Formats: sequence, structure tokens, C-alpha cells
Amino acid sequence: MEEWRQCGRWLIDCKVLPPNHRVVWPSAAVFDLAQALRDGVLLCQMLHNLSPGSVDLKEINFRPQMSQVNEEGLIALDI
Repeated sequence: MEEWRQCGRWLIDCKVLPPNHRVVWPSAAVFDLAQALRDGVLLCQMLHNLSPGSVDLKEINFRPQMSQVNEEGLIALDI
């Protein structure tokens, strides 16, 4: 199995992606994983899962695709 597919499966196993996310579809491409990761939301969710309390989920913009990139390029977490 390709490494990017393993990564997608791992993100599902870690419960930061839903089980039916397009990264596991037979027609998926590495682009689908890149799109899922690009805004930083999954990274923030993963940090919260690995170390509860390390990220205040109330501060996360769960719809960052609707906002503009801030100066630092981080759009999921307004820092």
C-alpha cells in the first residue's frame, strides 16, 4: 500500500477523518490527502487527540476554507 494511503488510513484510525473519507476511496489520489491536510484543521485535531488540552478546540476555525490565510499561513488556528 502506498504511504499516502497508509497515512489516510491512520488519520481515520485516529478519528480525525471520517471512515468514509475520500482518501480511502479506490479512486483517491495523493491530492485528496493533501487537500484534507492543507488548512491545518486535522493537525489541530490530531494534537488535541494526542495531548488533550494542548489545543483549545474553541479557537479552531473548522471552516478555514471560508477564510483567508493569515500572515503566518495558518488558517485553522488564529494565532
